Amino acid sequence: MHNIRIKLGTMKQSTFYSMAIFLVIFFSLTTVSAQSWTELGSAKVHGHTDHDEIWVTNSRGDFKAIKLFVKNEGIDFDRVVVHFGNGGQDVMNVKNFIPAGGETRVMDLAGGDRVIKKVVFFYKSNAMTSTKAKVVLYGRR
Repeated sequence: MHNIRIKLGTMKQSTFYSMAIFLVIFFSLTTVSAQSWTELGSAKVHGHTDHDEIWVTNSRGDFKAIKLFVKNEGIDFDRVVVHFGNGGQDVMNVKNFIPAGGETRVMDLAGGDRVIKKVVFFYKSNAMTSTKAKVVLYGRR
């Protein structure tokens, strides 16, 4: 009878530990999803210039990182300049061809005031293509 009590106690502890591990994993995943990406705007790439910009309203708040998603046609990016509401800017070299359906790496924003006013992206123009790319800007809080 004494062995049965020990086994039941061990089973209760095992169940408790399993439940605790489940809750830790659950809350960790919830925290990750809270860091989801927010669409901040988009711009059509006309190809006859070497840069385009996406304006972001100050009401969107501040962000810690951005990325650009490319649609319709690939773009050969040179750099991205993020202009902040406080007048500062952050220049990030991309130097990468992003195919249609692809996205840039995650670009962390430097500084304390990260309210984005606009994002200007520079690229190698390709006026010869009939398909015009669309760049969508995402921000992560």
